[in-house]
Amino acid sequence: MPVDYSGTWDIVSNVNFEGYMVALGIDFATRKIASMLKPQKVIKQDGDCFTIKTFTTFKNYESLFKIGEEVKEVTKGMDNRTCHTVVNWEDDKLVCVQKGEKKNRGWTHWIHGDELHLNMSLDGDETQQRLKAAVHYTVGCLCQRMGDEHRRPFSRQVVAAITETAFRQCDVFAKDLEAFARHAKRSTVSPDDVKLVARRSTALSVYIHNKSEELIQEQRDLKKKNTGKRKSRDTEEESRE
Repeated sequence: MPVDYSGTWDIVSNVNFEGYMVALGIDFATRKIASMLKPQKVIKQDGDCFTIKTFTTFKNYESLFKIGEEVKEVTKGMDNRTCHTVVNWEDDKLVCVQKGEKKNRGWTHWIHGDELHLNMSLDGDETQQRLKAAVHYTVGCLCQRMGDEHRRPFSRQVVAAITETAFRQCDVFAKDLEAFARHAKRSTVSPDDVKLVARRSTALSVYIHNKSEELIQEQRDLKKKNTGKRKSRDTEEESRE
């Protein structure tokens, strides 16, 4: 008999979430907000009938389905597209296929120990092409700027080669960062993980360290500024009284 998913769950892993959102065409600001959310799911399972409520500080939404039965749904909380959705068992995993504008879309839920995991998937080729296009654009802009400064233009072949190298290196970094976080029994990557993965390159390590210090200082300044504003408001309210 399949596993019972009923209960309240905090998502501890969400595989390829950033790439998934990019492929859906979700804007940068929304992606940054979504990547920082810590979703909580409340699942009610009655045989093959499921009600899944997802709660975040940004949006809440609900999904109802029965195993093996196709339903029409709007992907609220994500991109608001209409899909024809069907969920089936694969061993103890809940595997969802969503047919619609985006090809090969779906998600998989599974339980490991006392933890609920989620993998959201989309057409792999489309996701990779979008990500690589973004990297190519950024590399092209940097090459254009460096070429203008030094009066040495970069050919298209060189830009393409640098893009491919950067894309592959980012993939290596991503896998290393995930491994470091998993080894430390964490579900998120920390700044220390980033510093560790950059240790092979002195220049990159120094850059990451300096950037980290800048961000820490910005957070301190912002916290100090907000504290000052609160004290100012409190003083004004006391003076009125």
